[in-house]
Amino acid sequence: MNEKSDFIISFDSDRLGYGKVVLDNSDKGGLLPGVTAIIGKNGSGKSTLGTIIAKGRYAFGNRLGFSDKISNIKMLTFTDIHSFTGLDVQYYNQRMEATANDDVPTVGEIFKEKLQSPVWVKYAEIFRLINIESKKINYLSSGELRKLLIINILCDNPELLILDNPYIGLDVESRKDFDEAMRLLRDNGISVVFLLCDKADVPDYVDSIIAMNDCKISFPITGTEEISQFLKQSDKSNGQGIITLPTKTSTLKHGDCDIVFSIKDGHARYGDKKIFENFDWTVRRGECWALKGPNGSGKSLLLSMICADNPQGYANDITLFDRKRGSGESIWEIKDAIGYVCPEMQLYFKSNDNVREIIIQGMRNSLNRYKESTPDEREVADHWMTIMEIEHLLDRKFSDLSSGEQRLVMLARALVKQPDLLVLDEPLHGLDSDYKERIKKLINELIYKNGSTLILVSHYDSEYPDCITHKKSMVK
Repeated sequence: MNEKSDFIISFDSDRLGYGKVVLDNSDKGGLLPGVTAIIGKNGSGKSTLGTIIAKGRYAFGNRLGFSDKISNIKMLTFTDIHSFTGLDVQYYNQRMEATANDDVPTVGEIFKEKLQSPVWVKYAEIFRLINIESKKINYLSSGELRKLLIINILCDNPELLILDNPYIGLDVESRKDFDEAMRLLRDNGISVVFLLCDKADVPDYVDSIIAMNDCKISFPITGTEEISQFLKQSDKSNGQGIITLPTKTSTLKHGDCDIVFSIKDGHARYGDKKIFENFDWTVRRGECWALKGPNGSGKSLLLSMICADNPQGYANDITLFDRKRGSGESIWEIKDAIGYVCPEMQLYFKSNDNVREIIIQGMRNSLNRYKESTPDEREVADHWMTIMEIEHLLDRKFSDLSSGEQRLVMLARALVKQPDLLVLDEPLHGLDSDYKERIKKLINELIYKNGSTLILVSHYDSEYPDCITHKKSMVK
C-alpha cells in the first residue's frame, strides 16, 4: 500500500466539499504521481473532486496537503468554446450564421503569442492541428476544439493537468494522438488526472485509479494486476430493466412520406474553407443510419442542415419529409418533427427551470414551448424521468448538474415527443456504461414501437444501438 509520503497531493480531511456536493473521504487517500484515472458513474462526484484539487484547496473546510513538486495545476472541463474570446454566445447554432460571426476571432488571433512556442509546435504536430490558424474559433469541430484547448494549457507548463472526460468527441486516430501526448507528458514529469465515467476509456498506461462511488473517494488502486482486476469488475446494474414507453399522444406527422432526408451534390464551407462537397445521401422513412467520419469532416454541420439550423441548407438541393427545402415549408414544422441532440446544444443551453420543466418543453411545438405546464404534461415528464432513471434530478437546476446528467436531461427533452426523426449527435457523450446501455435500449424501443427514422453519430462502434441497419461515411 502506498504511504502518505508518496502522494503529490494528500486528502487529509474526513470530508471534502465544493458547491453543493460533499465527498466522503474516510479512506484518507490522495493523488500519486504519473497518470491517474478518477472513475465513477455519472453524479458520483468525479468533477467535484477534480475541482477541489484544482482550486478548492481552502474551500468548505477542505484540508489537502500539497508536495513542493506541485504548484501549477490546470483543469480542463471543455465547457466553454468561447472562453478565450470574451464574446457572449447567445444560442448554440450561432456558429452556423455568417453575419453572427463577423467579430469572432481566428485561432491565430487568439493564440498568436503561443503559436511559435516549442510546446505549441510539438503538440500541434502530435494532434495534427497544423494550419488551423486562419479558422474561426467557433468553426472548430468538438474534437478539434478539445485538442486545441489541451495544447493551449500545456503552453502554461503545468505540473499537474486534470482533464474531464478527454476522450469524448475524439475519433479513433485522435484518441491515439491523445494517448501519445499523455505518455510524453508523463515522461517529462508532468502528472495527469483523467476524470472518466466509463472503464472502457481507462488507458493501458494509467499508473493508479481512484474509484468514486456515491460521492465516496477510494484509496488509490495501484499495480498492474490490481488495476486489471478493478477494470474487469462489472458496473452494470440499472441498464437492463424493462422499458415501458408512455402512450404517444399523436401519430407520426410524416408517416406517409418516403424520403425523410436527401441531399444531392451536397457542399458546405466555413469562410474560405470547404468542409465537404459532392456529397449524396438519401434517408428513407423508418431507416436507421450510423453517420461516421473523422473530426472536422462535417458531420455536425450536415446534421444542422437536416434540422433546419444552418442557412447553408438553402444553398443545397435538400429534401425533408418529401418536400424540397425552400419550397415554402415552415422551419418550425420541420423542427417539431425532429428530436435533436448535439454537444453544442448542451454547451449553450440556458434555463432557470428545473429538470421536469425542461423535459416538458420538449413535448411542445417550438412556438409554444414556455407556457405553464399542465398536470398531464408533468405526469408524462415524470414517466420519462423514471424510464431514464433520472427521477432524482426532478427539482434540480440544469446548471447544477454534472455534464453527464445534463446530457441525460437533453436526451429526455428530445425523446419525450417520440418524434418522426431522431437526429442524435454523440448522444452517449459523457455517460457511464450503465446509462449507455439504458439509452441504447430506449432508442431501440422507440424505433421499433413507432417506426421512426434515426440518424446517429458516434466515434465508438459500441455506442450504436441494435436498430442501426445502414451506415454512411464522410471524409475529411
